[in-house]
Amino acid sequence: MIRGEASRRARGHTDEGIVLVEPTGNVLWWSPAMNKALERAGARWWRGMRCCEAFGCGDDCLTVRTLGTGGEPEARHWRAGTGVDAAITARPIRSRGQELVVVEVRFLAATMAALEAPLRDVTVSALGSLSVTVGGRPRDGDWLQQRPGQVFRYLLASRASAQRSEAIASALWPDRGPSAVANVRYCIFKLREQLADSGDPAGSLVVRDAAGYRIDLRRVELDVDRFQERTNAGIAAQRRGESSVAEPMLVEAMALYRGDFLGDDPYADWAFSEREYLRSMAGKDLAALAQIGLSGGRLVSAAEHLQRLAQLEPFDSHVHQMLIEVCLRRGRRTEALRHYHALRARLHRAFGEQPDFDLTSLAAGLAVRQRERRDLSQRIAAPNLMPDAR
Repeated sequence: MIRGEASRRARGHTDEGIVLVEPTGNVLWWSPAMNKALERAGARWWRGMRCCEAFGCGDDCLTVRTLGTGGEPEARHWRAGTGVDAAITARPIRSRGQELVVVEVRFLAATMAALEAPLRDVTVSALGSLSVTVGGRPRDGDWLQQRPGQVFRYLLASRASAQRSEAIASALWPDRGPSAVANVRYCIFKLREQLADSGDPAGSLVVRDAAGYRIDLRRVELDVDRFQERTNAGIAAQRRGESSVAEPMLVEAMALYRGDFLGDDPYADWAFSEREYLRSMAGKDLAALAQIGLSGGRLVSAAEHLQRLAQLEPFDSHVHQMLIEVCLRRGRRTEALRHYHALRARLHRAFGEQPDFDLTSLAAGLAVRQRERRDLSQRIAAPNLMPDAR
């Protein structure tokens, strides 16, 4: 069996990962070496995912090219997350009459060194109230609301690059002048104490290099990254028409979205950009889930997602119109009326405007469409009473 063959090869080549892909482009299996690399990269694979999602094929699908050429395998570069680089080659094989694609992943030297390093031991939840766990032990406390916690929040929001003391001081305490820089250094010291494992400050995930201070992301499991990964994969699956694949990924993403990014510090203007971006992703997630529910005739599920989307987008008339229409379709007229009056009052207070749809017209239009569908169903179901013209 080819899976067994791949397993033997993986054990014999510790610097090589093996991935089996079906002709349809679905990932069937991967070796333990691959699994270790994925953990290091913070990537999540699942059986049946598309090879284009796994390897980022773009317009040049690895499976399609391999099965189309059938010649010598062509090497490609593949990067997964931070610090995982490899050369991949693919070739077709036949096993028990079934054609498969074997992808061989040979990790580069730097990646092999990284794979021997400790795996992530710090868990950070930044969607909603900030929460930190180090080595399986919670590190939450008052310090998260104090100055060391402010520095930690800023480093999380700017985790893509290192930050100099002057930049941190200017963002957090712009009115304190030169003394703020010394304050940053003291806060970093206290932050390292809070985040150190086993009381050893050297083990902290806050590191410094020539560019400044940064968080060692190789050690961090961040809910923001997981949320974005699940949302992107779910939206992609939904656009391909694979609702059964998309829905559980989107549901998982929204389970992670406990609130806005660093939601317990709502006035941090340096977090505004990422906060709004993640909020828009949550909106796309909920809209996709509502559409999946409506397409399947599951009005209760659609209403739940639209209700949450309406809370996320309190001034979006289109979202509220969809929610009200679902309420009417469920026979919840009082609930529909309550939603409409709340939207009208909210728009009037904020902008002096009215909703761009009328509740009476919406209800009348929905009744007409329901009657037309009912009449059509009756005509389709009725026996053909016309005489045979032949």
